[in-house]
Amino acid sequence: MTKNILVMSNKGGVGKTTIAVNLAVSLSKNYKIGLMDVDIHGPNVPKMLGLKNERLEVSNNKILPKKINDNLYVMSIAFLTENQDNPIIWRGPLKTGAINQFINDVEWPKLDFLIIDLPPGTGDETITIMQVLKNCTSVIVSIPQEVSLLDAKKAINMSKKFNIPIIGLIENMSGKIFGSGQVEKFAENNNINFLGRLDLEKSIADSSNIGKPFATNKNTKSNHQFNEIVEKIIKFHFQ
Repeated sequence: MTKNILVMSNKGGVGKTTIAVNLAVSLSKNYKIGLMDVDIHGPNVPKMLGLKNERLEVSNNKILPKKINDNLYVMSIAFLTENQDNPIIWRGPLKTGAINQFINDVEWPKLDFLIIDLPPGTGDETITIMQVLKNCTSVIVSIPQEVSLLDAKKAINMSKKFNIPIIGLIENMSGKIFGSGQVEKFAENNNINFLGRLDLEKSIADSSNIGKPFATNKNTKSNHQFNEIVEKIIKFHFQ
């Protein structure tokens, strides 16, 4: 059975998509991975994988996800728009329909993990995924800032409401600018695993901009930090 990992933050701008993309890339070294971008209004996964303006194919009335390598397959609403720079101006039912199509009408191969990049908030997209997909766990991303942790608490409570086990919290953009250690302390106070921290590094932003995830570069501090996080995520599912 596919293990579905929801990458959540409940707040925009904390690096949730960066975490989701690099988690998928890292896991694909040893597992068959699907990466589903359900941020309908801000689908940034294709950009971070260097797939801007790519299109999908259809076979036997099924949508074929974009194949990155032998182990990594990606689905995003951005692949279905005529111009990826155009906004998606949809109300709830259309968004819900699109997500159900991602799940039921896409010819996913047999996967070990499906990584779901959720949008900020606790609205239609998140509710639909949590209601439809089974065997889910969640990873919650926050920066070491009080307003981000306030939103992280909402993501925690939503996971609990839908009985979704929380793998743990990640402190992103750690360092001199936003501080360090606040997410770890928050996790401890809420009796949730702390998965680790990623320092605020220009190389992470640069890698996303050029469509080459930092997880592919072994010679960076961020790669070393992230590998430790990924090992804990794997251990959670196979302990």
